[in-house]
Amino acid sequence: MGDRLGFVLMTALSDLVRPDRYPRSSRYDPAWLLDLDMGPNPLWLLEDLAQDLDLRPGMRILDLGSGKGATSVFLAREFGARVVAADLWTAPEGAAAVFADAGVSHDVEAVRAEAHALPFEEESFDAIVSVDAFEYFGTADSYLPYLVRFLRPGGQLGMATPAI
Repeated sequence: MGDRLGFVLMTALSDLVRPDRYPRSSRYDPAWLLDLDMGPNPLWLLEDLAQDLDLRPGMRILDLGSGKGATSVFLAREFGARVVAADLWTAPEGAAAVFADAGVSHDVEAVRAEAHALPFEEESFDAIVSVDAFEYFGTADSYLPYLVRFLRPGGQLGMATPAI
């Protein structure tokens, strides 16, 4: 029974590595990702989303609804961004430990924030991304106009969420 479970687990982990479709995401340890997972593969969602954004080194990006921090690590490593990882349900100390372990703590700041009362100055970010989180707080008609106030002129906004 133990050998069979090990085989199933290895198969599931190997299914998370798809270099043909997700070359950047496939460089991340699948076990690390599963440990931080709070929904569908967030790195796949972000990698798809990033194809439609112009993310560059040095940009200040708000990762809104960042969860345990996998997407924030990805933004810092893959794009050289300075990331603010904002989440209401994940303790900043826990996310900060993930960032330190991943070697990106100098580029990623963890903040506890409620999405409707963001603690940032207007025009603070070059981009705002939200991966598998926007559907939990962004459904009111008034939310998007509120959120874009935090973008600098010409800033980018990207949301990725699983859908039917």
